[in-house]
Amino acid sequence: MLALALVGAPRATRSADGPTFAEYAVASDNIDASEAGASILAAGGNAADAAAATMLALGVASPSSSGLGGGGFALYYRASDRSLSFLDFRERAPQGATPDMFARKPGETQESADARARVGGLAVAVPGEPLGIAELVSRFGKLPLKASVEPARKLAHDGFTFTAHTQRILGFVGQEFLRDPLAAQLYGNAPTAGAKLTNAALDKTLQVLATQGPQPFYRGPIAQQIVAAVRRHGGLITAQDMRDYQVIARKPLLGTRLGYDFATAPLPSAGGYTMLTSMDLLERWLPTKAHWQGPERYHALIESWKGGYLDRQNYLGDPDVVNVPLEALSAPDRAAERASHYHPLLAAPVDAYIQPLPNTPEPAAQPDNKGTSHICVVDAEGNVAAVTTTVNLPFGARISVAGMWLNDEMDDFASEVGEQNAFGLRGGAPNLPGPGKRPVSSMTPTIVFKDGAPVLCVGGSGGSRIVTAVEQVALGVLVDGLHPARAVVAPRLHHQAVPAHVDARDLPQATYDELAKRGHPMRPMGFAAQVQAIAIGAPGPERLKAASDPQKGGEPRGK
Repeated sequence: MLALALVGAPRATRSADGPTFAEYAVASDNIDASEAGASILAAGGNAADAAAATMLALGVASPSSSGLGGGGFALYYRASDRSLSFLDFRERAPQGATPDMFARKPGETQESADARARVGGLAVAVPGEPLGIAELVSRFGKLPLKASVEPARKLAHDGFTFTAHTQRILGFVGQEFLRDPLAAQLYGNAPTAGAKLTNAALDKTLQVLATQGPQPFYRGPIAQQIVAAVRRHGGLITAQDMRDYQVIARKPLLGTRLGYDFATAPLPSAGGYTMLTSMDLLERWLPTKAHWQGPERYHALIESWKGGYLDRQNYLGDPDVVNVPLEALSAPDRAAERASHYHPLLAAPVDAYIQPLPNTPEPAAQPDNKGTSHICVVDAEGNVAAVTTTVNLPFGARISVAGMWLNDEMDDFASEVGEQNAFGLRGGAPNLPGPGKRPVSSMTPTIVFKDGAPVLCVGGSGGSRIVTAVEQVALGVLVDGLHPARAVVAPRLHHQAVPAHVDARDLPQATYDELAKRGHPMRPMGFAAQVQAIAIGAPGPERLKAASDPQKGGEPRGK
């Protein structure tokens, strides 16, 4: 096990496979944001400073996915003492939240009940990103917070690029969204991709963050604006909810798999547990290099995800509120029993992998997030930041305050036990809403080590597909030796136990047909998670191999 203490830059050199850098790199899903982070590294900041700058710039240039009205997770490796830290700045439910707050009312359609958790005041949880960014910089950064804020503030004031990705998202959210004053100001004139937009209100908000820190977001005038807007739209957040918010330092989830040491997201994310559970089974089912070739690899991946997603559905919740039996879930004999149900040529029924614990009900699936952004940063000192941040569904609850969008993270709770969400996942009791709870997430920021040194930073966005996408990109780099730029566009599968189908992207037709013959209900992938990654090698001109998933048009930056 890993012996760790828990606690406007130049563009890339392009190899035949993808971007490479000698000193430092930032990979995000937006070019303006990657450049913001790289500019901080060029100015003498470290990975924490650059990750903060990239997050803030994403909130300006890609606000449908993340921003100061949202929250997330930050996994940080500090090279000087080889320590690993995990900051949970996930949004929290207000104290007025109840388990039945999103249950269908008499005479109400399920569609109407779902809408209450996704749009409007009830959907908003207490934002964590302002305090999360400040904590990341104060704990690990070299520069004052103001330095990390400035690139984003400049984008808001001078102009950021309206991307084709945001243009597509606007088509998804519809014209009603433009009733919001900020949406009307930014997008009411139907800008075209490549246009420069400004956000004066967010410029002012960022100036407050730069000069006063995060406190005004929780105890001052911005907090008052958030509470007023949420209450005006029928929500529950109070001034006390804002004052009570705290970032929580947690122990990263660690596991040795396939000869590498993984550090990844702990609860309230299900991502790390699900990925490590899958890899445990892959080690048993694919013991030689030959087993990793062709349909056998994809078949094993599909089977390996069933049990992990079932565990998530029944047992996982906010560890500060729910008693999660993680040790029992991860017991070697339980994994061995689950592994015994594998057939190398036939798909096993999902029920074969349930493995219920004593005195607990059988699994019922839970909700997930969508949208979201992931950032990887590696600096010249060897520090590594893997940060995933979100407002949940596009533009969150679609309520703007002080130039930013408030999250709809309450939709990540289960609405009712057994009720399906937008991803076809059914709600489970451990993840029902409750006072101060943090909803279960799929975000999977991960750093991989070999012989004590970091070799890969990886993470993604895209709801329940995050876990499987991050795992497959990691396997592409670590097992297949691919440049991350190749790994993020390689063929990909997704399966989450419930519903039963398997989504496939760019799979060879012969492999697709073979998996169908083995009993997997195959279908083309409607959308794929977006993954950012940086592979870390020995010092030299190709020390850092970086990739930004092309689906959002992002590119890495560095030197």
